[in-house]
Amino acid sequence: MSEQSLTFALDGVNCAGCIAKIERHISAQEGVLLARGNATVKRIRLVWDSDQQTQDSLIDQIRAVGYDALPFQIGDTAPAEPSLLPQLGLAGFAMMNIMAISFAVWAGVATDMGPGSMQFLHWISAALATPVVLYSGAVFYGPSLRALRQGAMTMDTPISIAIAITYLASLFETLRGTEHVYFDAVTALVFFLLIGRVIERALKQRSGDAAENLRNLMQIDAKREAADGRMETVPAGDLLPGDVVIVGSGERVPADGALLSDRAQMDESVITGETLPREVTKSQAVVAGAIVHTGPARMQVTHVGEDAQIGKISQMITDVVANKSAAQHRADQFARGYIPLVLGGGIAGFALWYFVLSASFADALMIAVAVLVVTCPCAAGLATPAVSARAVNMLMRTGVVVKSSDALERLSDANIVVADKTGTLSEPLPVLQTPDAEARCAAAKLAAGSAHPLAKMLCDGLDVTPLPDLREIPGRGIEAPDGARLGSAQFVGAPDTTTESSTLWYRSASGQIHGFQFCETARAGLPEMLVALDNLDMPLTLLSGDTQSSVAAFADRTGIPAHLGNAAPDDKLSFLGTEIKAGKRPLMLGDGINDAPALKAAYVSISFGGATEVAQVAADIVLVKPDLTLVPHAIQMARAARDLIGQNLTFSAIYNIVTVPLALAGYLSPLVAAILMSSSSIAVLANGLRLKIPE
Repeated sequence: MSEQSLTFALDGVNCAGCIAKIERHISAQEGVLLARGNATVKRIRLVWDSDQQTQDSLIDQIRAVGYDALPFQIGDTAPAEPSLLPQLGLAGFAMMNIMAISFAVWAGVATDMGPGSMQFLHWISAALATPVVLYSGAVFYGPSLRALRQGAMTMDTPISIAIAITYLASLFETLRGTEHVYFDAVTALVFFLLIGRVIERALKQRSGDAAENLRNLMQIDAKREAADGRMETVPAGDLLPGDVVIVGSGERVPADGALLSDRAQMDESVITGETLPREVTKSQAVVAGAIVHTGPARMQVTHVGEDAQIGKISQMITDVVANKSAAQHRADQFARGYIPLVLGGGIAGFALWYFVLSASFADALMIAVAVLVVTCPCAAGLATPAVSARAVNMLMRTGVVVKSSDALERLSDANIVVADKTGTLSEPLPVLQTPDAEARCAAAKLAAGSAHPLAKMLCDGLDVTPLPDLREIPGRGIEAPDGARLGSAQFVGAPDTTTESSTLWYRSASGQIHGFQFCETARAGLPEMLVALDNLDMPLTLLSGDTQSSVAAFADRTGIPAHLGNAAPDDKLSFLGTEIKAGKRPLMLGDGINDAPALKAAYVSISFGGATEVAQVAADIVLVKPDLTLVPHAIQMARAARDLIGQNLTFSAIYNIVTVPLALAGYLSPLVAAILMSSSSIAVLANGLRLKIPE
């Protein structure tokens, strides 16, 4: 099987129901492995077996259900939605005039208006209402007709039927010469429904699309050095690994790379959320999207476009917004099954009042129209994505990348934290304690010839050249021709002492022995994280593969009461399994390859942007910057989002429970029903905007 994936931009999509219909149809096709759509940005991500499907065949399948699709590439934007203001303006103009005419007719019926005058005014109302129904109402007809051609229905179907029934009944009554016409109702219905649609679009736009914003940042030009030394300006997307580019002060870095200049200051807030610039020295990594504070900066390109860190983050955000949590699946099922009930309710309402309760045809028809309009499942369909998309985007701005909306939901339910030590709660490399300066300089001449992490730390900040003819003994140390040695205690002949910190031993050619101690330091924000987790009632357990003595020492220094050392990967899996069986929902923090199994096995997991790629892939959430305070921050955001989603779903259920009986009982006119239906969707979206970044 040859797997292929691509994101498609969709045209004609108006709501979650449209996306659900496309997903169902595409998922049923042979060879399609994944179909995840996003109504907000109007895109769908497909993964398929290229031996069974092609890009063109999938586009044909999307068109078969009434929508159009084109391959989406970085830099593309979602299809621009046409403005609804012309349709809204026409509906408002016609509604006000028809209301004035209707008032004259109602007053005339009570006084002495003749049948001819009444008919004349009715025909004027019909002339004003017709363009509203045909032009302004077309916003709702298009999706409905596309769906009906495929034997399906959308959330606009009941609305379209209600508009058509009201308009046609009014024309019929006008031709009959009766006084019961509803042109004022149909224009008001379209007007208020359009107001709801305009506000709904504005609220969706306010929710933001972080992935789109990140991609747009990279639509810039780059200054590339040609082979002959000339400078040429090319689009950032045309750069290749190995190219050398020059980035001036105030300009944005066009690709990931390594700095060739001696030093530069970079504003990486777009990626990390950190507002202070970072000092970058020669050979250090530079990320695409960063802004050069002090330049020009000369750099060599390593990764471009979707392969750059900013591209990978964009794709992760796109995937999470497209992915559906369990709550969203339940809401989609409710919305999908509710449309037939809406149509059935309208028919039942008309039959009840006209045939059983002997109401007039006009009254029974208006009750049916009110039922069709008021019982809209849009609020339920928007309840979850309105909040989760905003939560994901807001977390991204602070440096937290959530890889699935399901992970956001699971994070909100986590009740304990299990964390690795080295590279997770502590810095990846220990810090050299205050050494003998003279001995350090001598030892550094040996350390400069070794790739061992502690040897590199010993040389950090020193400009030294390795001694010639050094001989490295793997696992033991390095030796100079004059007999000087650097390495383990046994290798250099130091006393066999056990210390809680890592020690690099040096023996000079004359036999003097010096120990260089490296102390493990806590990551930034660990004390604050522990306090915040305690406030969230989430106890933390330190679970590390290091020796029990070093784990206990680190736990004592940092105030972590629960800890366990000598934990191999299997031990971590066993610990998590025991906690899950006991009813706990563990959040796992880790950064190494050996943490990957535990990250996958945990209820939800978090890793770091600087962690091994295996750990990042295994984790559900990635912290772009190594700040542990982001962990409780993300938990608080997830819990707040969960609460708002619950409020939205509860509101949607109560809304339908209350309004449907009122409409069936005849207490709601079509106009009031339209206002209530639009208000329900607006309320759900507005409630999602209440989600704020925790203090």
